[in-house]
Amino acid sequence: MFFGQSIVNTEKLFNKNKDGLQVSSEFNGTSISGNASVFILGYSLNFSYKKNKSLLRLFSGGQYISQNKTEVSNSAFSQLRYDYQINDKSRYFMFTQLQSNAILLFNRRLLAGLGYRKNLINIERDSSSKINFDLSLGIMQEEEVLNRSRLPQNEKYYTNYTRSILSIIGYWKYKKKLTVINTTYFQLYLFSLVDFRLLNEINMLYKLNKNLSLSLDIEYRYDSDPPSLLNNKDLNTNLGLVIVF
Repeated sequence: MFFGQSIVNTEKLFNKNKDGLQVSSEFNGTSISGNASVFILGYSLNFSYKKNKSLLRLFSGGQYISQNKTEVSNSAFSQLRYDYQINDKSRYFMFTQLQSNAILLFNRRLLAGLGYRKNLINIERDSSSKINFDLSLGIMQEEEVLNRSRLPQNEKYYTNYTRSILSIIGYWKYKKKLTVINTTYFQLYLFSLVDFRLLNEINMLYKLNKNLSLSLDIEYRYDSDPPSLLNNKDLNTNLGLVIVF
């Protein structure tokens, strides 16, 4: 999981909405030695509790990168989310999220938002294949504090923007073994049509047993107005394990 320029994508961490408590955890890592010594560790710990029409979830995690035993990046996030199910096809949601990310230069990003999610397509064939498409619309407030010491002297380091939320989530499950989730987020600053963020993430999970899945993530992020020291595009891949209890 990459903790980048928008709402952290949590779609793959729980794909069952059953009553009671669920716990999931994800780990992925890379170690490279030779001309350079690089170590990358990603992790998350997540809780979900559902009772009747109410669903409360807490997500937390981070990513640590070091090169030649020197810290390159240390990022972390936490998200609290509440969903209220209206019926089988629709629900309201509210969330708040706190992030930090050294590579993206922000000391703190605080989000708070709410919206409405609607299931548009639900196709199930002989219990071997299932396809879902959901659409979400909402609004959020985003406060961002950048690392002033790494910015040019006169560059803006603090923003507090209201952004729209538009997301499309596609879900395909095959023979209870393979799950593919495609999530697209579009977030527009309401007072500037040229300031927007776009995320597309593909998650592929292969179920190894009841509690353990192999996970492959491919993530693309675009920020139309990043800090001057950063590129406006991110492309990231992760291979790891997801554990659900």
